[in-house]
Amino acid sequence: MLNKQKTYFFISFLLSVVLLASCSNQRRVSKGKPLKNKSSGAILNKYAENYFDFEWLGLKVSADLDDGEKKTSFKANIRIRKDSIIWVSISPALGVEVARLVITPDSLKLLSKVPGDKYYYLGDFSMLTEMAQTDIDFEMVQNLLVGNAIGLEQGEDKYKSRIDDQQYMLISKYNRKLKKVVGTDEKDVEPDDSLEVDLDYKRYQRIKKRTDEEDLLVKRYWFDGIDYRLERSVFDDLYYRRSVIVEHENFKTIEGQSYPEITRLIISSLTASQTLQMEINRIKTSKEYDFPFEIPKDFERKTNI
Repeated sequence: MLNKQKTYFFISFLLSVVLLASCSNQRRVSKGKPLKNKSSGAILNKYAENYFDFEWLGLKVSADLDDGEKKTSFKANIRIRKDSIIWVSISPALGVEVARLVITPDSLKLLSKVPGDKYYYLGDFSMLTEMAQTDIDFEMVQNLLVGNAIGLEQGEDKYKSRIDDQQYMLISKYNRKLKKVVGTDEKDVEPDDSLEVDLDYKRYQRIKKRTDEEDLLVKRYWFDGIDYRLERSVFDDLYYRRSVIVEHENFKTIEGQSYPEITRLIISSLTASQTLQMEINRIKTSKEYDFPFEIPKDFERKTNI
């Protein structure tokens, strides 16, 4: 009986410690106190608890695209089988389908139903990279749609942790070549600093020729200080001198999992910028889907888009 009481006490004590630890930041924030410092490993472990997981997923999305010259609004019906296929049907406000897209880890199929521009395209994933004007793969698209982190590697040796107001921030550690290009160390970078090449053109080109793209990529992630949900990601690609920002807002819950109702993707280069904002109007995780893609006989095949 005594051993049972000790076991019960020990389990209760552990649960109390866990609960107190999870609530400590909430109490500190409510009292106007700063967040406690956390290691990058601790932040990664807490974020892993918020990873949105699924086998099948259905989304109805409203989207706005602004390329700096014109704004386009459309609706999309999206079906996903995890790590296998993403099916997208795109319609304007009136609801008549104008395009259908099927993406797998190594292929891309597009059906354009626009009057006067009816065609189909069958190709590999590289075309999606060209359309997005930035390097992209299947997993990135899948994670973007549900609010999971893109390119967030496990391992606390890869990141430095910081506190930014009421958020935790992770920044990828700089290698030697990156420090030369940026002209500073990651510990000296303020959370919202705009990272730029701090070299003259000739020196930058010399380093670029001897460097892989991944060596000049800086990744930053911001997590809510209380529940560790991912709220913002910034990718500074100093190899091509462009940046990608992903923002998540208005978190909702389905079957015990949290997802952002609004996701904003901003891609900027030295000469242009485009913004895509998506709002999830409906989400389902418990239904199996089919992925129809029939090509009408009178549609022309294109080899590029």
